[in-house]
Order: sequence, then C-alpha cells, then structure tokens
Amino acid sequence: MRRGRRVFITGASGTLGGPLSALAASAGWDVYAGYFQHASGIRAGLPVQLDLRDHVRVEEIVTGLQPDVIIHTAVTERSGPGYAEAIHLAAQSITEAARSTDARLLALSTDLVFDGTLPLYDEDTPPRPALDSVYGQAKADAERLIGLLDPAALIVRTSLIYDFEPSNAQVAWMLRAIAQGQPVQLYTDQIRCPIWAENLAHVLLELAETDLSGLLHVVGPEPLSRYDLGCALLEAVGHDPAAHVVPAPAPAHQPRRLVLSTARAQVALKVTRLLSLAEARAVQQSRSGPL
Repeated sequence: MRRGRRVFITGASGTLGGPLSALAASAGWDVYAGYFQHASGIRAGLPVQLDLRDHVRVEEIVTGLQPDVIIHTAVTERSGPGYAEAIHLAAQSITEAARSTDARLLALSTDLVFDGTLPLYDEDTPPRPALDSVYGQAKADAERLIGLLDPAALIVRTSLIYDFEPSNAQVAWMLRAIAQGQPVQLYTDQIRCPIWAENLAHVLLELAETDLSGLLHVVGPEPLSRYDLGCALLEAVGHDPAAHVVPAPAPAHQPRRLVLSTARAQVALKVTRLLSLAEARAVQQSRSGPL
C-alpha cells in the first residue's frame, strides 16, 4: 500500500524523527530525512540538509521531492536569541510548502501550550501557556498559524518523548550529569504523560493515512512524575537511581500537572494502542533481553 509513497520528515535526526524515519522506511515509505546540523543522527532514508527558517529553500526542496506526506517533528534549542522566531518561521515555511504541493501535513506540538492549572486538557480547551513560557507561547502561536494556513493539517500535541537508549533526550542529560559526578535532580511534583518514541512513531504513520485534521492529543496513557520517569529510564540503561537521583520540587514557575485527554485519539486509532511506560519497556525487553 505504501510502496512508492513519499514522506518528508523534518527533524529526522532527532528524538522522534530518528525512530520515525526508521519505522517509515521499514513500513515501505520512501523516506526523505530532513536535518539541520546532525546528519549522523539520520537512521534511514535520503538525508536532506535544510534550514527550515529559509522559506525559499524549503519551497524549492519540497517542490522537488513532491512528498505525499510531511511530518514536521523538528525542534529548536530552547535557549539563546531567536528560537521562538525559529519555531514560527519553520511552521510557516513547512505549512506553505505542504499547501503548495498538496502534501498531507502532520505537525508536532506540545502539552506546554497549557499552564497546568486544570486537572485535564482536551482538544477543545483553549491554549494558555504559562506566563513566562516562551516555548509554550511560540508553539501555541505556531499551532494557530498552521491551522490558518492549512485547515487540513493535523496538529499532534504530545508530551515528554522517551526511549530506552543513551542518546534519547530524556536520558542523555542524566547520563551527562552522572559522568560529571553531579546528582540527577528529578521533580517529584511535576506530572506529565510521557510517551515512548516508537509508540508515537507508529501513531503518526497510522494518522498519516487518514484525513483527520485539526488537533489531536497523543500522549502516554499514564500520568507520571518526572522523578518516576527519570528513575525508570536510568534503570533501563543500567544505572541505579538510588545512587544518583535527588528528589526535588519543581520550580514555582513551572506547570505542576499537564495531563492531556487521549479520548479522541483512542477513537481515531484503529491499529496502534498507546502504551504505558511499563508496557513500552516490556516490548523493548522482549526484543533485546534484560536492559
């Protein structure tokens, strides 16, 4: 069914883009793997170097590739000047390119478009980022822009994307701290809904073959503290959390509880089931033995 169908994945060297590219290729898609700097992170597909802030170049590349589907997973560093503008420019350029080539667009967003003051958020809840969340505000603005430019696009809000390997963003920072002899400080009172990168990749490829548009929340089914997630991931990569982790409260300005409803996603998904952390780890262990 997918043979000869083309998917262009932005951020293909990243936490989600890497597993997504590999899975898409194994499923029979012709994969074009967009990246900005880190070509070594490309796992599958034809590497395509691209600065998503360059509207003209993005249009040229996408017109040349003529993808059937674009999955916009690219992220930007949340520090330094200009990163909010980069989020806006990337959203605009990739959405306009999708419209001009009639490609189906799936764009990733975040639970941080909410401030954590409500116990549960569904797709009808108006975005309201924390007042000092530059990232959350930039992503909320990008959502509005994408919806305006391409009403047929699907915006997928997700949460902490984890994997059971040292290079994963949720793991790497802890391993750096351990290597430097520093304690790993994990928040016990910050609750989110982390999702396994491979599980999210399966979801995105299933959604790519639907005509669902608008907003969809795709997160893990189990709210977890940053402490519980971090300890589980450290254990999975061979470190004793008790030897390295220091429990701590989250800073006052950060959201305490960001739980997204997945009721709409569970109706939309006919093949892929959202996995808890324990279920994801069991799948991984069944492939490779004890982690």
